[in-house]
Amino acid sequence: MLVIDKVSLNLSVDEALKIGQLGRIADKIDDMDKRLEECKQLIKPVAIYTYTKIKQISKEGLLIEENRFLESSKLAEQLSCSTEIAPYIITIGSDLERRVTSISTDKILDSWILDNLGTYALRTLGKHIQGRIQNEKGWKISRFNPGSTPTWALEEQEKIFGIFSKEVVQEKIGVQLTDSFMMIPRKSVSGIMGQAISDYHNCMECRLACEYRQKPYKET
Repeated sequence: MLVIDKVSLNLSVDEALKIGQLGRIADKIDDMDKRLEECKQLIKPVAIYTYTKIKQISKEGLLIEENRFLESSKLAEQLSCSTEIAPYIITIGSDLERRVTSISTDKILDSWILDNLGTYALRTLGKHIQGRIQNEKGWKISRFNPGSTPTWALEEQEKIFGIFSKEVVQEKIGVQLTDSFMMIPRKSVSGIMGQAISDYHNCMECRLACEYRQKPYKET
């Protein structure tokens, strides 16, 4: 198990403007450099990840070490040639979220922009951890996240937390999982990384019109 608690993220205005609708209203946003700097001051990027062997693959999912079963036909399909996966949990902490909430009534636009910058920072953190794992394992990585698609239920987040133990996750990176399987802080992500049989992305399974879409929907 590895805890990464000193992460320096390379955040830029140009990349931030690719998130959601920020780019479309860029000409109406003043002081983006200053806003991004505020974001940098508020975030505390941390991550926890480990490696676990796949013991068996069935149509219903993956049996991994300690007889934990990850129930997802998509995992079974995409990781059919893999022998190991990397469960992970990442977060940027709660300070940005508190700031977004505190100004949401009087400064709606400022709150919305800061929230989007937090999403950008969280994505960048995910890419950073993906890069570490690629360097360590040499995998061409795809990411899978419970609740992001119809083929892996949100409830499966409990199994990801169970791999580390909820207590360890809260102690090491400050993330809690509620009884309704939501994470606190909200700007957190759990899932697994692995070498899939294709260039997979969660967005490819989702039909919803979404401003945060990263890949086009792929009909199966």
